[in-house]
Amino acid sequence: MGHEPETRLLRTFAAVLCDADAPARVESNLPAWLADRGIAGPDHDDLATRSERLLMYRTMVHSRLRGVISEFLPRTAAHLGKPRFRAEVTAFMAERAPHSAYFRDVPGEFLAWAEPRWRADPDYPPFLADLAAHEWLDGELGNHPDGGEPPTGRELDLAAPVQLDGTTALRRYDFAVHLQPDADDETTAPAAGATAILAYRDRTTHKPRFLELTPRAAAVSERLLAGTTLQEALVGACSAVGEPMTDEFLAAMANFLADLGERGVLLGAR
Repeated sequence: MGHEPETRLLRTFAAVLCDADAPARVESNLPAWLADRGIAGPDHDDLATRSERLLMYRTMVHSRLRGVISEFLPRTAAHLGKPRFRAEVTAFMAERAPHSAYFRDVPGEFLAWAEPRWRADPDYPPFLADLAAHEWLDGELGNHPDGGEPPTGRELDLAAPVQLDGTTALRRYDFAVHLQPDADDETTAPAAGATAILAYRDRTTHKPRFLELTPRAAAVSERLLAGTTLQEALVGACSAVGEPMTDEFLAAMANFLADLGERGVLLGAR
């Protein structure tokens, strides 16, 4: 019971930051809004005269969140435009709000909330969710706890799975969102077309790297990431892309795996 006043105060401050109607309620009748939230006594008397400060705090927090989201999702924010992007962040705060204490996690939380609605609503650009997911890869790979594992020291074996760097991820898109627009025009729509990207964090520079994959390489990568043996990955990939297991196919995949080894992505057999 002794902590109830403090809890009500914290929830009231959270409402100032998150509730969609908070600005209108605070501006129209702050004392009544505070009373509705159970704020009474000296706390009520003190806060009831601070509408301008409360709304300024909301403005500062929302501006900071928009800044960190747009830093990681710049083209996404550009395609939305400032008014719509501002409205999206306001809706995010009202419906979910960040759960992490770290600003670096906010863009990922925002995307987890926004992606389903963007994909379901035809009023949004059809490429928007793919674009945002690809832009957030920088944050995902940069903050990934894994990566940089040592080579296994084992030669590749058809009967064994392979070991990949812990940051390795396969992403499939319906648009070529990985290609930067000409002349740095962030509002240029990406071209439509099935695209597969292998993403990983460079072991030397620690920067995200993206490798556009052929359908063959994507099918093999998908299976290797799932933990299948090398042989199962090759056979399954042939089936997936509708090709026979030819010498040409095997040579192409051998070159692909060698490239992954040179990049520090493929670390040997497990």
